[in-house]
Amino acid sequence: MPMIKSCYVSHSCSQCGGDVLFTEKTTGTECRYCSAGLMVVGGRSAWLNFLIKPLQSGKETAKAVTATAMEKGWKPPLLRSVLQFYFPYYRSTGQVVRWMRGEKRSEGSSLTGIVDRVRTRHADTMRPAFEALWSGLISPGIRAQTLKLFVATRENAGNLSFVPIKTRKEEFTEDIKSSLTAGLSAPDIRVTEEQTFFVSERNAVLYFPLSLAEIREGTRTRLLLFDAVGGGFLREITRSDMEALLDNIGFSGDRSPGEGRLKLAPLICPECAGDLDLQQYAVVRFCHGCGRGWELSGGRLRERDCLWTGEVSVEFRKNVIFLPFWRRSAGKNTFHIPAFGIRSPNLLYNASVRYLKADFPAEAIPYNRKLVIKNIPALVHADEMPEIMAMAAHAREVEIPSQKGTRQSLLMVPFRRRGTDLVDLIHGMAVPISTLDERI
Repeated sequence: MPMIKSCYVSHSCSQCGGDVLFTEKTTGTECRYCSAGLMVVGGRSAWLNFLIKPLQSGKETAKAVTATAMEKGWKPPLLRSVLQFYFPYYRSTGQVVRWMRGEKRSEGSSLTGIVDRVRTRHADTMRPAFEALWSGLISPGIRAQTLKLFVATRENAGNLSFVPIKTRKEEFTEDIKSSLTAGLSAPDIRVTEEQTFFVSERNAVLYFPLSLAEIREGTRTRLLLFDAVGGGFLREITRSDMEALLDNIGFSGDRSPGEGRLKLAPLICPECAGDLDLQQYAVVRFCHGCGRGWELSGGRLRERDCLWTGEVSVEFRKNVIFLPFWRRSAGKNTFHIPAFGIRSPNLLYNASVRYLKADFPAEAIPYNRKLVIKNIPALVHADEMPEIMAMAAHAREVEIPSQKGTRQSLLMVPFRRRGTDLVDLIHGMAVPISTLDERI
């Protein structure tokens, strides 16, 4: 089965050639030599690579071997060797939204009225990406969310080898479809229409450390796989399993994640050479020098059409923040979808329905006002806009025009802050311009 084109980070600054360091969980950094902002090129379609460093040493693996032998009633084992390596998993995180419309079921068997139901959940799904060996661990589980993740490079891996990816990502995507919607049903209605999609989707390959221990138990040799993070015993493997593993591990580093396969994009404004926002998951980044908005596309920066709803005095009002909305215009019809991050998928649905047909006035941001606008970053990718818009349109019973002939832009709308945590309180916030209150 062909190996997918994997993406790996370069450890050299694309501006000055100096070494670049990435701390835990970061895919963006600032060059310590030339101070250039740098971002690993990756988005909704790119699969970045991370690893979890092992927490169990060879000595601790020996203790785990003894404990396993005692638990299974084996003869006292002799540990002959321990091999630690990284095993690949595909990982998708995001928010699942399932919108349903149907006839409501009464307490009896009759059906009464048409109702909508929305079911949502946060998803963090993983599956093995190497098919020649079953590790005994279908997913590292919630630990992937709590342990330290690092960009997968030879420097971060130390002397551990990598098992290559040999399962196509299309198989993984197909495999998780059913698991994403499991339990998101509405037993009180007979569904006639439905839509399910992933919001804020992030795809990655996560390399998880395993230990292979070869032991001699009397006259018998056993090959045992252990979790090199928690130290738990996973399974006993056969000699042919071990040979398949050794045939695929790149001891020389030739088959390990190499440098230079994924470019680092310099976050410098192509127009004025000013610095751009370094926020890790920002979709549109604003220049600190001229205020223009830029987005990464195919490894390059392109300018995004950015508008605003405001007045010269708006940004100076107390507790005012500008929130980004994706705006699609077709003739006299305009539609809006929140582009800011919302932790709750239900809040995203409610905000999408509420603001879909909001009559926000829009105009180009005055050049002399761009730098003083305080805004929340756009975290919802433009590629996700049609899915969310279609769901909101069904709920509002309006027709959305096709993409052809429409204008898409990012609209900054002023909102009044409430409390310290703006994200959790976005739905229901008052827009601080009375004319907008009337139009929503």
